[in-house]
Amino acid sequence: MIIHVRIVGTLKTLEEGSRIEALEVIQGSSVAQVMGLLKIHDWEIGFIKINGQRGSKESILKENDELTLIAPLVGG
Repeated sequence: MIIHVRIVGTLKTLEEGSRIEALEVIQGSSVAQVMGLLKIHDWEIGFIKINGQRGSKESILKENDELTLIAPLVGG
């Protein structure tokens, strides 16, 4: 199945500016499995959204879902 992935912020495992438009994954894949495919570590994600709604690493994705992975905000 095809899902759409959007990366917000700078993740250590991706080059700055890298964006993934569409990704083919196995039916019933979880967010955690997609993060594994993209080689993104848990600590690199501060917030997960699926189709504009809050999601979690355990959320199961469906065809044409839009997965947004947001890096944690840092600063002081």
